[in-house]
Amino acid sequence: MGKLSTWGERWTAAAWRLAAQLARFFTPRAVLRRIAARRISIALIVSVALAALVTVVLLGFAVLSYNQERDERWRELHRRLDANADQLTAAIALPAWNFDDRQIIAIVQASLNNRDLYGCTVTLGKRMQFAFLRNARGVVVQVAHAPDLPALRTAERTIRVAGNDIGVVKMYVTPEYVLNTLRERRIALGFAIVALDVTLVLGVYLLLWYLMLKPLKAVGHYAASVKAGGAGAGPDQSLFLGELKTLKESILEMVALLDQRYSAMRASEERLTIATDAAQIGIWDWDVDSNEVVWDREMHRQYGVPPGAFNSTLAAWEARVLPEDLARVNLLIEEVQRGERPYVTEFRIRWPDGQLRHIKAAGKAFRDASGTFRRLVGVNYDITDIKLAEEELRRHRNHLEELVAERTEALSVAVADAQAANRAKSVFLATMSHELRTPLHSVIGFSRLLADSQTMTEEEKRNLGVINRSGQHLLTLINDLLELSKIEAGRITLQSTVVAVESLLREVMDMLGARARQAGLHMTLDCHGLPPAVHMDGARLRQVLLNLVSNAVKFSQQGSVMLIARARPLEGGRQALSFSVRDTGMGIAKADQQRIFEPFVQTDSSGTQEGTGLGLTISREFVRMMGGQLEVESEPGRGAEFRFAIEVTGADYVPREPLSVVERLDASERGHRILVVDDNEDSRHLIDSLLSPLGFKVELEADGVAALAALRRAPPALVLMDWRMPGLDGLAVIRLLRAEPELRQPRVVMMTAHAFDEERREALAAGADEFLCKPIEQDRLFQVLEQQLGVRFRRRQRLPSATPPPLTGACLALLPYEVLVEMGELLHLLYPARALQLLEGFRATHADTVLAVEAMLELHQYPQLCSMIEAVCAPQAP
Repeated sequence: MGKLSTWGERWTAAAWRLAAQLARFFTPRAVLRRIAARRISIALIVSVALAALVTVVLLGFAVLSYNQERDERWRELHRRLDANADQLTAAIALPAWNFDDRQIIAIVQASLNNRDLYGCTVTLGKRMQFAFLRNARGVVVQVAHAPDLPALRTAERTIRVAGNDIGVVKMYVTPEYVLNTLRERRIALGFAIVALDVTLVLGVYLLLWYLMLKPLKAVGHYAASVKAGGAGAGPDQSLFLGELKTLKESILEMVALLDQRYSAMRASEERLTIATDAAQIGIWDWDVDSNEVVWDREMHRQYGVPPGAFNSTLAAWEARVLPEDLARVNLLIEEVQRGERPYVTEFRIRWPDGQLRHIKAAGKAFRDASGTFRRLVGVNYDITDIKLAEEELRRHRNHLEELVAERTEALSVAVADAQAANRAKSVFLATMSHELRTPLHSVIGFSRLLADSQTMTEEEKRNLGVINRSGQHLLTLINDLLELSKIEAGRITLQSTVVAVESLLREVMDMLGARARQAGLHMTLDCHGLPPAVHMDGARLRQVLLNLVSNAVKFSQQGSVMLIARARPLEGGRQALSFSVRDTGMGIAKADQQRIFEPFVQTDSSGTQEGTGLGLTISREFVRMMGGQLEVESEPGRGAEFRFAIEVTGADYVPREPLSVVERLDASERGHRILVVDDNEDSRHLIDSLLSPLGFKVELEADGVAALAALRRAPPALVLMDWRMPGLDGLAVIRLLRAEPELRQPRVVMMTAHAFDEERREALAAGADEFLCKPIEQDRLFQVLEQQLGVRFRRRQRLPSATPPPLTGACLALLPYEVLVEMGELLHLLYPARALQLLEGFRATHADTVLAVEAMLELHQYPQLCSMIEAVCAPQAP
């Protein structure tokens, strides 16, 4: 039975071995080796590969199906054997207890009616045994002994009656019928695999033939016909579907493109031949190994040698080159062979009839894989006519140079006159900047201070108001003229800094808010979505917006003024900022919308509007410098809108206001001597009031001669030198000081009201260490002192979020009367630093009052503070 049961397993193993051999036979590597060995049709490759694949798949399914069926039949055989054995044991238990032999035999023979049951034995103790077997004809007969066949399956049961074991039943079953059934199943599966294999392979092959193989074969025939030179109309259109249709169209396009390129190449060759003949370009080819030189027809013409008269050797060519040029050309050829230089040269040749010709040659070196020089191919140009023309031009040029020299001399005089006029203009503007701006600041400041005095009459206040407004108007006119002059001279450049755009816009609105409220206008700022900070020239943008918003307020009688700003992100971290200023004023006529950008032009023909007419001109130029275009849209009676857009770069941080203010110098750093030289008394006292309270020893001189004497007498640590002074000016003083090296050289800072960068460069070149422009900013002055003297100011923190309480008369009344009187006098003399120094002793006891006074002084509210002091001191005045 064991040998019969393993037959199916051996057949299964053999089938798997066959499948593995087929898989190894049809591996991609094996298939590629066979294809490389001989040219095999793709149809055969597809057929064999498809057959192998389908066979392996079907064989795998067949083996799995057969193994399942085999196991099921064996299990069914054993179930029937066990069931028959159990039934027989139960049936013969009673006859065996009664020793009824005839009943036992009848029951056993009846139970062996299943053809799979081969035999049965019944043993009752040791005295009785019944054995039954099925003979060759299938009849059950009784035999003397139990069967002894290893292939038989057996089932043994004990006969138990009333709890006593009285015998044993052993039943035998033959696997012959199961094996025959499995054999027939294997044959059926084999036929099914073959039939399915043939059907699937044939069907799939036919499908592949019509969908792929036949179109590919048509493409192959078409490619062969193209190779033979007869492209024809292409493959049949009906054969191609899907990707093959795309492939066919691509091949047709490629063939058409190749045909076009071939035709273009032939036409290009024809044109090149015509061009070389027309341009008289000779082509030559020198083979280094054979020393053979090949010329075309033009080369023979250039050398005056008929075709066939040149023996095509390098020596024959060298014989025609002038000896004085041949050595230089041979040296160049050696350098070309070493790869040091390209072959470009000029030389002279002599024709057989004695004519001298000039030749220009250029060539390209060709090397083999090892880098060895093999060939030199190039072209020749006959430049004899060019050389003759150059000689003629040289003679004409010499004559023209004489004429140009005469004209240049005349132009030099004109240029000198123009430069002198330009210098005169610059000198005039610089002089006006110094002579007008400096006294105007004093006029405006003192007029404001006097206008708030309680002792003046209304008529005097009105007169001071006229002075103040006139001074402001004159200062605006001067500043605009200087700004326009800078722009025309190209002396203005943009200074890129980090700017908080929204804060700048709010500052513009705050600066003009009071003026708008006085005119009854509503001011609106719309600036949503702006970046926190950008890199740009914030000062120029502020000036443009101030001009536009100021004009909108000036020319609007009622309604509103709106400032709108928007941002749009661009690539590379850049931003597009757009600005618009709208008003509800009188509007601008269409004819005037371009004229208003001209200098000194205003749309109000009545002349009642104040201003210089330069604001829009300057604003337009600044917008152009920032990369934008200032535009206007308006209708008479409907207001106006000025708008522009610029591109900027975003910044990573938001600029903050300084959180500290200068208080004084440390005790160890006090005592530095500073010489202040200025012909303006107000300027001298202003600087003295700023520096003396901090711990500096300040000396004052009014002209250059006195300053030079003071420098020679006792050189200070630093000199603050004004430029424009009567007699000896500041620039001359610096030059004389630097020309005396035996003197201890102090640091010199030039001060001037000039508005041009040329003055700064001139001052530094004369020996100045730094340059300050009037009006001088305190923070800038303190920064220069730290840089030049190496000192460090003690600063106190300014908390931007903490707002000191407003100053009241009651708070001032807490201070001593003498201190208030002296502080009022110092403020009238414009000495705020000394006034603060008076309050230092009261910081601990009256901190709120001191902080409130400091806040008003930082906001330059001198008239208001003086009025409050006068009000507090009035009752105690004698």
